[in-house]
Amino acid sequence: MYFNIPVSQDDLFKLLMAVVIGGLIGLEREMHAKAAGLRTITLITVGATLFTMLSLEFKDDRVIANIVTGVGFLGAGSIMFSEGRVKGLTTASSIWVAAALGMAIGLGEYWLASAAGLVVFLVLRVFAQIDRLVDVWGREIRTYEVTYNATDKKLEQMEAVMAACKLKIIRRRRMKVGEDRLEGVWELRGALAQHTKFADIMLADSDVVGLKY
Repeated sequence: MYFNIPVSQDDLFKLLMAVVIGGLIGLEREMHAKAAGLRTITLITVGATLFTMLSLEFKDDRVIANIVTGVGFLGAGSIMFSEGRVKGLTTASSIWVAAALGMAIGLGEYWLASAAGLVVFLVLRVFAQIDRLVDVWGREIRTYEVTYNATDKKLEQMEAVMAACKLKIIRRRRMKVGEDRLEGVWELRGALAQHTKFADIMLADSDVVGLKY
């Protein structure tokens, strides 16, 4: 079956607006070297706009509903667990909101899409700076894997160093990796400068043979 859908100036304006708004958010993500950058976010916004326009043309709300489902799977693929932390949540959220902006453009809600796009851009730019400040002040969480010689009271000495560096132990575990060696895994929370200080002390310790964080 062949459908002849005329392309109006309004349709072209919607697509152009999707490129501009999606490109603005994508550029911010690209500047932070994120997986979903300029091209990805722009294409998601344009795609959501196009699907919404087609949904209105064929009067089928299922198309719009399926945008949410499809973008959900796309966003989930950007989330990963690495180094003891969940990463990619902001990227997934950016994908999700880019699709929402595209849907708003497709529905002709230009002012809403513009205002929301500006808010999203400001959140990504300004809140990132605030987030870094919070990490510096003491929210930074790191997971350390320390391989060390099993000398007397070495575990207590290392945890004393953690306390001296004002790092709070969230969880810990220990295992034997050799005849005279042990490996300890600590998840620590504290200021960024204190994490750096602790890592330097561990690297200078003659009993520490391996350090990962």
